[in-house]
Amino acid sequence: MVSKKEKKKDKAKTKLKKQKTKTAPGKHLPKGTNVTKTEFRVAKIVIPSQSSNINRSGPTTKKKLGLKEVLGKLSHFSLTVRTDGLEGLKELLTSACSASLINANLAFILSSLVPVTQDKERKLRRLAISLLPLVLSPVSPSLLSPLHSLLAAHLCCSLTHIDPRIQQDGLTMLDTLLDKAPSFIRSHYTTLLPNCLDQISAKKSGGSGKGPSVAANITESMTALQWRVLVLTRVDRMLDTVVQDKEETGKLSSTQASKSIVFSPGLFCPLASTTSPSWLPVSSLSNQVTSSNMQTNIKLVMPLLMETWVEARADDTNTRKGSTLTSEMGDLLLCLAGVMDRLTRLALDNSEGGNRDSVLKLIKQKFLVDIDQHFLSFLPYTSQGKSCDQANAILCCLSLAVREAVDDYMLEVVVRVTASKNIAPGTRLRLANQLLCRDELTVEQRDMVVLALVKVVEMDAGKKIAAVNLLREQAMKWPQTGVTRWVENLPSQLVNLEEGEKRVQVELLLDTCLELARSCNKILARTFLVRWSEILGSVASSDLETEGLIQKLNFIKYHCDVTDSQQEMVLA
Repeated sequence: MVSKKEKKKDKAKTKLKKQKTKTAPGKHLPKGTNVTKTEFRVAKIVIPSQSSNINRSGPTTKKKLGLKEVLGKLSHFSLTVRTDGLEGLKELLTSACSASLINANLAFILSSLVPVTQDKERKLRRLAISLLPLVLSPVSPSLLSPLHSLLAAHLCCSLTHIDPRIQQDGLTMLDTLLDKAPSFIRSHYTTLLPNCLDQISAKKSGGSGKGPSVAANITESMTALQWRVLVLTRVDRMLDTVVQDKEETGKLSSTQASKSIVFSPGLFCPLASTTSPSWLPVSSLSNQVTSSNMQTNIKLVMPLLMETWVEARADDTNTRKGSTLTSEMGDLLLCLAGVMDRLTRLALDNSEGGNRDSVLKLIKQKFLVDIDQHFLSFLPYTSQGKSCDQANAILCCLSLAVREAVDDYMLEVVVRVTASKNIAPGTRLRLANQLLCRDELTVEQRDMVVLALVKVVEMDAGKKIAAVNLLREQAMKWPQTGVTRWVENLPSQLVNLEEGEKRVQVELLLDTCLELARSCNKILARTFLVRWSEILGSVASSDLETEGLIQKLNFIKYHCDVTDSQQEMVLA
């Protein structure tokens, strides 16, 4: 009898026979079907940055990677590889020979590093921005100038990015460039300014003619007002950088024009300067800043400033308390006033003739009413901090710059603000310069401004030359006012020369005394002749080159003798 196990085996064999395909008659299977092939192909595998033939003569990281390998990782798709590349670059930038490495590969480094500032990962953006100061610190402006367009393109993309977090990191990148590359800011501020303001502005539709309005950009970490303050602070710093550069340029040209020399026979004195600039950027071949650009910026900025201030003071309904601000509001007022003032100064400085008149006309027609209503009508502001005093001074400068006539009340406010304590010397000097040229000042008001100028001379060496020149003009035009006390003190300053006194400061005193002596100033002549021997001994015993100084002293004494003899003849 057949077992069950054998029956299963027979059924399995039957199935295999049925499934086997039969070959048609006259056809045969191809040869080699059941032959094992032993040949194989060989391909060369190339692994980047792993070749032993790489020249590693330059600095390397702990992982034995050079600059080229590290920068190559910054464009990798992997987050880990990009992070490792940034950390390796930081290691190279903090090494002992980083300065030579950066100067030799600046374009390569910036073109690889700057795009990472717009990465979608916050960690990478922050790390890339933190490396920018290390790159820009040892670089000269002439070496960085060809790469300005690269920096401007990526910075503008960050400031106008669709992601608000990247926009905020763009402001941090702007801070770095303000500190480490002011030449870049000065040459591209007209391009950066609209991109900054796009973060807080919402363009109005429908031709209302009032310009953009503020946008309600609210994030999880800050309110819309806080964001606007952050943006406007950067705008204020940008404009301040440009204004300071223009002031330094004007100061340098005036210093070169008034250079004093000691005469000697056969001395060569060229009529034109023979020194040439060390480098000439391509951007200097064209005028980038025009009055039309500045007028466009004014139309863009002013409405945003007005609406920001109105919204910030929305809770202040009591008109009597309109001039009293909190410390936070005082800081905001200082920021807004600084932006308005510096933007107006740049617009007026870059315009000449009819263009200057058009800028003033634009401000008066469109914005002066709002400025008066929201800012100037509450002067002077007070707060617990010191920012309100500086804001008051800046608003007074703005008022005097855009107004041809000032009423008596406003003039008294400006004079008292000029004499207040917590004001920057440069702002005090500007106010005094604008006030002293007005004939409607009373004697008391003029004396208050003169005393404010004397404080600038005593406390700020950087503004001393300009303040002394203003005081000298006042002594020549108004000799009977409070400026006489300052004139009487000039010989005492020559007697009490301190050790290490700079020659520039001594020459400034002598030039001032010489101009006043030529104008037959009786007060100077009397005090100078009384202390002549002390003055001569003090200058002769100083550690300066005294040949030219003593010659100038003799000129002053000659004019003082002439004035004194004329006075004796009148009395006789």
